[in-house]
Amino acid sequence: MKEQKINRKGIFIVLVLGSVITSIVSTVMSTALPVIMVDFNISASQAQLVTSIYSLVSGIMILATAFVVKRFPTKNLFFLGMGLFTIGVLLCALAPNFAIMLLGRIVQGVGYGIIISMTQMVILIIISESKRGFAMGIYGLAVTFAPVVAPMIAGVIIDHFGWRVIFYIILVLCILDFLLGAKFMKNVLENSKPSFDTLSMILASVGFTCIVLVSSNMGTYPFLSVQVGLLLLIGLVSLVIFCLRQLKIENPLLNIRVFKCRDFTVAVIICMLFYALMNGMSTIIPILVQTVNHQSATVFGVVIAPCALITGLMSPITGKMYDKIGMKPLALIGCTLVFVSEILTLLLGGNSNSYLLIIPLTLLGFGMSFVMMNMTTFGMARLNGQEKTDGTALLTCLRTIGGALGAAGFVSLMSIGVKDENYTIENVNTSYIGMTILAAFALFLAIFMIRKGKKDPLKELEKEES
Repeated sequence: MKEQKINRKGIFIVLVLGSVITSIVSTVMSTALPVIMVDFNISASQAQLVTSIYSLVSGIMILATAFVVKRFPTKNLFFLGMGLFTIGVLLCALAPNFAIMLLGRIVQGVGYGIIISMTQMVILIIISESKRGFAMGIYGLAVTFAPVVAPMIAGVIIDHFGWRVIFYIILVLCILDFLLGAKFMKNVLENSKPSFDTLSMILASVGFTCIVLVSSNMGTYPFLSVQVGLLLLIGLVSLVIFCLRQLKIENPLLNIRVFKCRDFTVAVIICMLFYALMNGMSTIIPILVQTVNHQSATVFGVVIAPCALITGLMSPITGKMYDKIGMKPLALIGCTLVFVSEILTLLLGGNSNSYLLIIPLTLLGFGMSFVMMNMTTFGMARLNGQEKTDGTALLTCLRTIGGALGAAGFVSLMSIGVKDENYTIENVNTSYIGMTILAAFALFLAIFMIRKGKKDPLKELEKEES
């Protein structure tokens, strides 16, 4: 491959734009859930599948990261991912019923999983080492900031033009990225024919899907039912067989042996809890504001704005704090803020003035910024060599699945005892009691399971050598 034929900046722009577009769709629909419930005459338990199934499918696709990136030429893989994503967007924009919309979200999730899997690997290849930190910083800021701003803008669009317009706007951005891809994308990753354990992929897909569906159904169906009990059994059996298989085969789909590292295991659990809490909040709060308090999607956008902006803007600052003081104090501060936020939401949620929710959600934004990205860095710093690759896939997959479980599970709690979709503040509080318990567990882990003085060992080594 001749280097002069590769426009590195062009490829970088194409991939970052694609990642931003696909990341936006992961959060933007939370604002539209109350309107979708009305338009399709469905319950909150059904509507939350719009967000949870997207997280579920993209999380499962991440399992196939190493295979698809090595197996397919870079340019073809980009067009496959963006093509599927675009088809999914079009299906949602035109969806005549909820089933078609769910199909669209599934197809989008597959496309998102492909794009997000290949982007970081390509950036690391095409950008020189001297500029790699800056490039990854730009990428990280773009894919972090865009999804947190999206729900605010979506609120205004929904109130003035309807929720389908969101998908048409995203469709235009997809077409733009396609055109840029046709001009700039090149095959930059080396291809091979790696082995792929199809049975492991099937077991993981069945297991995770059943568990998410159980979380969604528990508020509607009795435990001893096909929708809950049988699915739970199938899911657990599938995941147990999956784990046993990963320990036996030579090239596992997920190297679960990395869980032998205590710090990594704690980091994964806390990341899953935080993603569950964030997705739970972004699913429950729009229903509280728009369905229970009977206010507009724009009001929800204003209410969520401080949380979204703080989460995005504070992350680089707390990242520098992590370099100086380590994970323990940041985890204590972040988990405490999140715990207090959940309690304040319980106290203020019953007030018809939705703007009061800005107070606890601001605390939530600060808490999330202290923990989410830093916990990922903390967990990965404990792994070496090939373990880092395995750990990245495992952590990314499980925290995404955690987000899907959060959206499904907390809406399921909210739906207990609800008739004719008449949700009340009591129903919302039931869900927030569950969130408070989860936040308390995260705080417990921060206090007792994260050890003091554990800084990034690689950075400590660099300091010693210098």
